[in-house]
Amino acid sequence: MAKTHRTALARIRRMSGMTQIQVAGRIGVSKATYSSWETGRSEMGAERILALSALFHCTPNDILGYGHSARHFSLLSDEDERVLALFKSQPPNMKQHILGIMSYTAKGSRVR
Repeated sequence: MAKTHRTALARIRRMSGMTQIQVAGRIGVSKATYSSWETGRSEMGAERILALSALFHCTPNDILGYGHSARHFSLLSDEDERVLALFKSQPPNMKQHILGIMSYTAKGSRVR
């Protein structure tokens, strides 16, 4: 795996706010296997590249480091991306609590 491939995968994962353990669990591999992809010690098969693309909402080319980075296509500010990454890293029950807090806060802060 070329350096651009492994650095692209690590960068996309970090941008998502997920840990290696979380990504590995979501796509059904061990943390050691996933880590070996990021470091270039082993190659990913097409099935895993597609699974990572679906998980990270990007293209296989983004995963492999070809063309533009995932950040290039983002319409979000850096702060918005940080907030989204933190939100995405939470378990489903916490996401519901966070959305409730945000909805309640937004209703109270409307200009009247």
